[in-house]
Amino acid sequence: MAARPVSTPQSKNDSGANRLIADIQRATQLLNQGHRGEALVIYNDVSERADRSPTVQLQLGHLCRQFGDIDEAVTHYVIAAEEMPDNATFQYTLGQAYLDANELEKARETLEKTLELDPDQADARHALGMYYMHLGDHAGAIDHLERACELKPGDTHIQANVGISLGRLNRHEEALKHIEKALKLDDSNQFAYLGIAEILAEIGNMEESNKRLEQALRKYPTLGSVYGQLARNKKFSEQDSAFMRKAEKVLGRGMPAKERYSLLYGLGKMHDDCGHYDRAFDFFQQANLLQKKPFMLDAEQDLRKAMAKAFTPKSLKIFADRGHRSRQPVFIVGMPRSGTTLMERIIASHPQGAGAGELPTMPVLANSVFPVDDWRKAAARIQSTLTAEKIETLAEHYLGILRQGKEDADRIVDKMPSNFLFVGFMKAIFPNATIIHAMRHPLDACLSCYFQAFGELRWANDMSQIAAFYTLYRRSMAYWHKALSEGTILDVQYEQLVEDPETHARRMIESCGLDWDPSALEFFRKKGVVRTASIAQARQPIYKTSRARWINYAKHLQPLVTGLAPYLQDDRELLEEHGLQLPSGGWLKRLVN
Repeated sequence: MAARPVSTPQSKNDSGANRLIADIQRATQLLNQGHRGEALVIYNDVSERADRSPTVQLQLGHLCRQFGDIDEAVTHYVIAAEEMPDNATFQYTLGQAYLDANELEKARETLEKTLELDPDQADARHALGMYYMHLGDHAGAIDHLERACELKPGDTHIQANVGISLGRLNRHEEALKHIEKALKLDDSNQFAYLGIAEILAEIGNMEESNKRLEQALRKYPTLGSVYGQLARNKKFSEQDSAFMRKAEKVLGRGMPAKERYSLLYGLGKMHDDCGHYDRAFDFFQQANLLQKKPFMLDAEQDLRKAMAKAFTPKSLKIFADRGHRSRQPVFIVGMPRSGTTLMERIIASHPQGAGAGELPTMPVLANSVFPVDDWRKAAARIQSTLTAEKIETLAEHYLGILRQGKEDADRIVDKMPSNFLFVGFMKAIFPNATIIHAMRHPLDACLSCYFQAFGELRWANDMSQIAAFYTLYRRSMAYWHKALSEGTILDVQYEQLVEDPETHARRMIESCGLDWDPSALEFFRKKGVVRTASIAQARQPIYKTSRARWINYAKHLQPLVTGLAPYLQDDRELLEEHGLQLPSGGWLKRLVN
């Protein structure tokens, strides 16, 4: 469903808001029955006939949510909120939609406006808590979530989110109690089942986690996200064929778009585990087509240029004197699905190390210093804004989030891969921080992104866009290697790490300024928390089966190979052996430039 502008003029043939709302309800019913095309026809008709009636626009927004198109839902909610600016419910609905669309600052502003209108609006308080959860600031989230609990003690979703935040703070016993309480209040809370299962998986109790997921499926057989979590929790085999056939039959039933693509990704993973590669690719492709929306990397390209212009070798030397002196942060950057979790686990298993997972904090801090409206002005804005006092404020804010639940660790890993865009900014804030660059074969890294239900990473649903993002990443890292002194960034090749773990684990531990400890290689025995898309693999010793994974899917990969051509020149013979061709001549030159 493509986002489209909402028609606002009043139609002479409009039979009134009640008739429009009745049509929307009919479309919703059809969608729930699996008749997506018929529902879409009604939506398009109603949206063209609708005026700016806030009630109608609100209902259209709700229908768009059912379609899984949060962007177009926002367009309707904006109109409703503009027409009723003093209505706390309308403002809250818009704020929640912004949150779901990952428009975090717009969400915060709208939700705070809601609470100005109605300080006791429990749902808005809950949503503001979720805003802080999105930022990784779970200590900040708890304040709002607990207040929401007081205002609405019977709301099981709020109880569950309190549990999730407590889990992120490593207060797991309290977390499980809160989510169990949510289930006791309402055993139909699907989110609570998932919440318990995720926490149990994170702390290593995979058997109990799977038991909870299976319990949820008995109650809700069309809950696709449960199949997705089960696929992440375990490695499937032919012995699971009956379960997989059952899951495939569920696709014939009606369900929200998010649940459907979660199920499709889960089925793809299950068949990949079993070696059914063509079948697996078919499910992954369906999942990506369902999620795919028009997307360009223009903003990310501008951000790359802005960072390069602001953080030159000369300016980085100036910032080195202004920066915070902490050595605690360890940043692992690179392409997603390039071994960042394995590298984090190695460092976190050292007696003086810990892992924070993928924190969204650094991009938010960078954006607060200079929103990229004109990348050419970035250098001047950085020089005037990033004073020693500002750096101190940003650094302490970041450290406050980084340390949550890990206060005793000397080194804490933030493995947000996309921080590769912010390497200069991070070194300006923390000149003593460790930067580790996770590297993996281009085809394996990009294919793994295509196979992962990222949700918010729109570039990951199309092979050409994945190749474009990979190019952005490589150009960014090439610049940082030139701008920073030699040895500032430690490159770790995933394939070399799994082939010779101790050599490269020692390099990583040394780069963190720590003495070697053999426990760093015993990460799979450690009972610490694991938060990753491949959670089952993170609990196992290092395995080598993910190398050259792309060969299993070679017949499907020509679009990806074409986009990645500049980085695959050394693989020409192997690619041709598997029926894949690299462009050459002028075309290749254009790709490189």
